[in-house]
Amino acid sequence: MKRVIAMLLTGAMVMSLAACGSTDTTSAETADTKETASQSTAAAQNTDSTGAADGEVVEITVQSWQYALGNYKGFSEDSELTQAIADEFNATHPGIHATVTIMRQEDHYNALKVDFAAGSAPDVIGIAPGADLEQYKSQLAPMADYASAEWGENWQDQFTDASFTTITLSGDEIYAFPSAMSASGTIWYNNKLMTENGVAAFPATWEELTQAAQTLRGAKQIPLMFGGKDNWQNYDMFIAILATINKDLCNDVFSLDAEWTESDVVKAFSYYQKLFTDGIVQDGALSTTIYNEGYSQWKDDDGNSTIPMIFNGSWDLGSLKAENSFYENFSSNDIKVATLPSIEGKEGAVLTAPDVAWGINAASPNQEAAWEFVKWMCYDMQQSVVDGLGFFSVLKDAPSPTVDLTADYKAAYDTISAAAASDQTVGFRSSFYTKINDELFDQLQLLGTGAATPEEAAAAMAEAAAGISK
Repeated sequence: MKRVIAMLLTGAMVMSLAACGSTDTTSAETADTKETASQSTAAAQNTDSTGAADGEVVEITVQSWQYALGNYKGFSEDSELTQAIADEFNATHPGIHATVTIMRQEDHYNALKVDFAAGSAPDVIGIAPGADLEQYKSQLAPMADYASAEWGENWQDQFTDASFTTITLSGDEIYAFPSAMSASGTIWYNNKLMTENGVAAFPATWEELTQAAQTLRGAKQIPLMFGGKDNWQNYDMFIAILATINKDLCNDVFSLDAEWTESDVVKAFSYYQKLFTDGIVQDGALSTTIYNEGYSQWKDDDGNSTIPMIFNGSWDLGSLKAENSFYENFSSNDIKVATLPSIEGKEGAVLTAPDVAWGINAASPNQEAAWEFVKWMCYDMQQSVVDGLGFFSVLKDAPSPTVDLTADYKAAYDTISAAAASDQTVGFRSSFYTKINDELFDQLQLLGTGAATPEEAAAAMAEAAAGISK
């Protein structure tokens, strides 16, 4: 298992936009903050390692997006999840009291803009490595000194290279720590519903995918559920298509080392447009968010699944845990996962990246306590990560699972691991440049509505890239 996880985490360049949650904001806090008397030198000096006076409870606030915390110990409801995270951290860190809040990713970043400007941003912040980290790094505290004090000068030897590659793109300082890795660009499917409605096997080629979509539509089923309103769904889909067609070019155009007008880029835009013109994704896809609008049809709270396919990532492994109250009902649908069907004879590519990282507000008066939460998520919690949160560890010496895995969980895990360990992978889920991300989302929306041609989309991307200084 360690070898498989290590293979999964191998990559050259990693960026992330994680899956998004519902529009509701959920926070949790606990009263379990009993005062403890420290016998350490810090206590003798009337302070502890968090910088608090002896006997004082340090309050910290934590904010991120839904599913950045995973399916922690089987909790999937927002309120239960945040409460469980807060309770566990507070119980194991006397003298610190954390209040945890989660929300949709877009809402999280919109709130950060307002809160940083008002001087009320959280102490600990979920941040996606890449363009988002680059945007906010000036408001985050460097953390390398904390890590050196915790693990020694060679602290980075504890973590996989892939987990920090994109983080270090933001300069010599370390402004965020990753907590979990994921793979995306995959299609989960309800094999029972597929076969009952005339699709005997998951499509192996793009042409078969098109035919399967028409067969499902003929049976009055939604074909492939796609969250076209979500930027991360659009990025994942387009990057997976382009990487399938030409992986090297995909790497080069996103690093601005190749032209966006290359013929294979135009071809990738064309295949993206076919999702809509050929009826592969559901009607109204561009106005659909995956969480929770689309996902609630894939799996409701009782485990009922009413759609055949959904475009999603490895984090959904958590839905196949035996301890889930809905597991037996959901599992009865014969749930499986696959990469994109091949395009013109080339196997479907997957995207591997750290799903979320954590930063400390540079203006926080409680940075030492905030670091304790970051360390807890990114190091102490790694056993929980591999025990079924739906993510993969960021540590080189990744712990093996200590829980029994269901047969369908293991089968899905093996499928994703094999794909991520293959040559058909790219290590990012968006561009490092915000301008590229914004323009790409706009062009994909235009392609989906038919308001732009693939050639026009490529030209617009080239124009956006031309205005960026590397």
